[in-house]
Amino acid sequence: MNILIAEDDITSRRAITRFLKNMDFKIFEAANGNTAYSSIMDNQISIAVLDWMLPGMSGIEVCRKVRQQQSDYVYMIILTARDKASDVLEGFEAGADEYLTKPVSMPELAARIRVGQRIIGLERSLRRQQNELTEINRSKNQFIGIVAHDLRNPVISIRGFSELMLKDAANLNKDHVEFLGIIHSTSRNMLAMINDLLDISLIDSGKWEVVKQPSSLKKLLEERILLNRMQAAQKKITMYYKLADLPKISVDPNRIGQAVDNLISNAIKYSPYGAKIHIALKRENNTIRFSVQDEGPGIPEAEQQLLFREFHRLSIRPTGGETSTGLGLSITKKIMEAHGGAIEVESHEKLGSTFTLIFPVPPDPSASGD
Repeated sequence: MNILIAEDDITSRRAITRFLKNMDFKIFEAANGNTAYSSIMDNQISIAVLDWMLPGMSGIEVCRKVRQQQSDYVYMIILTARDKASDVLEGFEAGADEYLTKPVSMPELAARIRVGQRIIGLERSLRRQQNELTEINRSKNQFIGIVAHDLRNPVISIRGFSELMLKDAANLNKDHVEFLGIIHSTSRNMLAMINDLLDISLIDSGKWEVVKQPSSLKKLLEERILLNRMQAAQKKITMYYKLADLPKISVDPNRIGQAVDNLISNAIKYSPYGAKIHIALKRENNTIRFSVQDEGPGIPEAEQQLLFREFHRLSIRPTGGETSTGLGLSITKKIMEAHGGAIEVESHEKLGSTFTLIFPVPPDPSASGD
């Protein structure tokens, strides 16, 4: 570990250097502030002992400048004859870790340096772990992206062929039509899961995009409700909806459609057979609110704070054996944040849940009364 002793008084500097010889440091010396700063920048200094009154650039100035520019942490100890509380505070505000008054006690200085050694060691260990975790996360995202991409095309084909066969089902018996419906519904669910995996890998790698355009939320929601009707019909669930015809707002229709899909499909998954789902779109003050209310089991209060974490799965289970990646709500939250909005949940055990997407909109000029 490299240590710098910056002291303009050569006798004091040499005394400190001699005392530290047995502490297994590579010791650098500086007689002024400019040399001290350059040494810290050039020699991978881990601990710097700085006299306050260095010529050229004071120890406090060196400390402040290092904190502004240095990426690797340097443990800095200020030495000075100043002992006022205001001076001590100034030293710490400049970024000093320790403050020792002169004349310096060598054993105390050595003890403070050992503290610095431990802190620098912990900081380096933490940095290594962070780098390792970053690399692991990058590899995970790359793997998920590759696997999801390779699975996506065959699943799209299965869904497409099942749709074609269902459109020409006149020559098929009732059982075959039912089987095709199951294939189509299952492939649709699989595709949604694969898309979630692709999205989360793009989000984590910073490659996720939101492309906004003026869009009618009512029209978008009607399309998504229609897409989810088959899934609801399989569980004899009735969807009631009341959608206000609002002016267009700037959103990414694909991303918002995905968020809406997540809420509606979750409501279907967790609702019992024969239940009702209520869907609403309305303007409230300077927001537009889209809500989905189900008659499911409700979410335990302790789990509500965990709903939007990646890969989190609830203790409650879908009522029809459906599967989930545990990514849908996490992605929905990110979609809404990318639109400057939010997602809210109100849930009570045994009574059901209401999820609401909230979009900010500018005030209505016609309501100003001018």
